[in-house]
Amino acid sequence: MNDGRSTRFDYSVGDRRYVGTLYRGPDPVSAAAIVLLPDWRGQSSLAGDHAGYLAGLGCTVAIADLYGDGFNPDNPEQVGPMVRRLLDKRADGVDALAACVARLRQEVAPRTPVVCLGYSAGGMVVLDYARSGASIAGFILCSALLKTAAPGMDAHIEAPVLILQGTQDQVSPMETIHAVIAEMDAAGNDVRFELYSQTHHAFDNPEAGTDPAARLVYSSRSAHRARHAIAHFIAEVAGQARED
Repeated sequence: MNDGRSTRFDYSVGDRRYVGTLYRGPDPVSAAAIVLLPDWRGQSSLAGDHAGYLAGLGCTVAIADLYGDGFNPDNPEQVGPMVRRLLDKRADGVDALAACVARLRQEVAPRTPVVCLGYSAGGMVVLDYARSGASIAGFILCSALLKTAAPGMDAHIEAPVLILQGTQDQVSPMETIHAVIAEMDAAGNDVRFELYSQTHHAFDNPEAGTDPAARLVYSSRSAHRARHAIAHFIAEVAGQARED
C-alpha cells in the first residue's frame, strides 16, 4: 500500500521476511509510535484509514504484516488457512510483532512511547504479545478474536490494556469475553473493557454491511466511539510513559 502518505516498512524474524507500511504524522517528533495489526485482510484500505487517523494525531504508525512475506488476502477463501496458522502457531505471531516493534523503534526518537493496536485476528496477536512480558506503553484490542492464554503462557501483563468489543460478537461471544476478564483479574492486570451493545464483530469495517443477522456487521456509532476511546487511551498511556 502506498498512497503518498506511506512508505514500505520491512522487518524480519530469522529467514522470514515481513513487509508492512509506515505512516508518519505531521510533526517531526512523534506523540507515540503505534504498531497496528490489521484484521484478516491485512494492509487493506481500512487499515490505511485507521493508520492515517492515528498519524493525524501526531503518531508514527506501522501497519504490521499479519501473515508474512507481504501477503494480503484478496478474497475470504484465502483467509481460513492463514488465520488457522495464526491460531496454531501463536508464538510465531508474538515473535513477528516483537520484531516489528523493534524495527519501529528505529524510526522514532529514543523514549518515544510505543503502543500496539490489533483488530480481529491482529488483536489476538497483540494480547499474546502483551502476555509475553513485552515492555511498552500499552496495548489495545478492537473487535478482537479474543483468546485466553495458551497452555504455558504467562497471563501477567506489564502495561495497561484497552479491549473494545461488541456484545453481539459471534466470533468472540460474551462467554469468551467473560473468560478473558476472569484471566485478567486473576493475573492482576490493568485492563479496561469497553462493551458496545447491539454491536457485532468487524463493527469498525464499513464494508461489512449493516445486516443485523450477519456474522460481520458495521456500526458507525460503535466505530466512532471506539476510535475516540483509542485516541484517548494512547494519549493517556503515552503521557504516563513520558513522565516515568
